[in-house]
Amino acid sequence: MRSALVPSHDLDPVIPAELLWTPADDALHAVGSPKPDWTETTWWSFSVPERDLAGWLYVQLRPNLGLCTGGAFVYDPSGTQAYDIPYHGFTTFTPLPEPLDLRDVAFGNGVSVRCLEPGLRYELGYRFRDQEDFVADLLFEGLTPPVPLLPGEPPFTGSSHYDQTGRVTGTLRLHGETIDVDCFAVRDRSWGRRPELLGRRRGDRVGYAFGTVDEREAFLAFTAPPADDPTGDVEHLTGGWLLRDGALRRLASAERRVVRDPATGFLQELTIEGVDSAGRTMTATGRARSRFALQSGGLCVNTFLAWDLDGRAGHGEDQDVWSMARIGERLRAERARG
Repeated sequence: MRSALVPSHDLDPVIPAELLWTPADDALHAVGSPKPDWTETTWWSFSVPERDLAGWLYVQLRPNLGLCTGGAFVYDPSGTQAYDIPYHGFTTFTPLPEPLDLRDVAFGNGVSVRCLEPGLRYELGYRFRDQEDFVADLLFEGLTPPVPLLPGEPPFTGSSHYDQTGRVTGTLRLHGETIDVDCFAVRDRSWGRRPELLGRRRGDRVGYAFGTVDEREAFLAFTAPPADDPTGDVEHLTGGWLLRDGALRRLASAERRVVRDPATGFLQELTIEGVDSAGRTMTATGRARSRFALQSGGLCVNTFLAWDLDGRAGHGEDQDVWSMARIGERLRAERARG
């Protein structure tokens, strides 16, 4: 049995002990397939709520290829595309550092991560070579342990995946301006095969939303639409959890309903109603403050949200993920309706 970290909160007992995070999970995991699509990721979000500004540090590693992709972006209400947001700096085909230790690493795309306390505290940085357009100096401190998706839960049915709510502090330097950061945010880690798939298929849409009120009140939900309405705006839970009064329990059921901007199709308002494994109910309503349409093999529309979580104010993010074929299907149908 794995030796787990001592959780900082009352963690749901239905999570098997063998899935709990260990210090070894901060390192690169053993490559479990000779396929080139074996992937490991490290993702960190941050925000400045008073400016409706948010962003990511993100690296996707392909150890069998010796390459990584990713970097950083920052978005606010000024734009929605890579060319008109305050900063977008993703690279592809960047060689992995040698030697590679994910507990203390500086990637060629500008992202750096140093583990200060396993599973709990990390120094984060970003600077691409000698450029000054965007520089980040941040500290992530976990408010919960990293929480696993259970085996078979979409969308990472063939991978290990963990999410963790934390507090992020530090500074950003953006086009010469220094911006203080003190926010609640989420980071995740995953490892496993991640094949690149095109076309309409089962599982080509994912909703991923999180919100935090304070150190003892937060939620995170993965959702997907039903098979008979794959482009609709009602989705149902595939995995997630509710942190309330310091007690973290997995969500047993939830429904996500989206209201979209008719001009762009982007999320305008989002409501998630759910029940956790202890029978506690939640209603979270998020209103869009800024958004960025990240395009790669598919479309991931990131929306920074002001949340009302059962009458308490918080902030967070939604990731509205579509395959290109599926979003094209929806847009063509809308145009046909006039």
